[in-house]
Amino acid sequence: MYYINIIIVAIFLSSCASTSNMGTKNSSEISPLTQSDEEIKQYSTAIALLNKQNFEEAKKIFVKFTEQRPELAGPYVNLAIIAVENNDSQEAFKLVNTALDKNPNLAQALNLLGFLEQEQGKILQAEKHYLDAIKNKNNYALAHYNIALLYDVYLQDINKAVIHYEKYMSLTNNKDKKTADWLEHLKSSKVNG
Repeated sequence: MYYINIIIVAIFLSSCASTSNMGTKNSSEISPLTQSDEEIKQYSTAIALLNKQNFEEAKKIFVKFTEQRPELAGPYVNLAIIAVENNDSQEAFKLVNTALDKNPNLAQALNLLGFLEQEQGKILQAEKHYLDAIKNKNNYALAHYNIALLYDVYLQDINKAVIHYEKYMSLTNNKDKKTADWLEHLKSSKVNG
């Protein structure tokens, strides 16, 4: 259940977002004006099912999107999340790479790829993907959180960890009490250390 809480967003809409949210617009992106109300409703239903951990039903809808709207990256990212939840990292890698083929700047896909690399112990690759996600969407709180954890736990670079924890806290309006407490601990140990 770890990853569900980290990445679920309405990626269908974000895969069609303006260049201000996504960086350079990819030629495979489409205008939100070409999305029908029914498509948006179906995608929202799939996201809700994913949030409720009803993976099989969510998967059916996302697979349908990949068939009907193969140019969209978002459904592949959500299918990769389902693969992660089903402990199928090989399938998750395949799906997230398909998403990145369709939109190499999709921050959610880059963040997920970072997570998958980190799970395999490929820490420097994970760092690169998290940083690419942030480069493409600087206000992506989850990527800041993930890179902060990476710097904190794996790379022992407390200065960089603090920077990204602070950005995460700022973007989430300081709603994560555990992270806020940990951040204060890191800051005080930096001063005392």
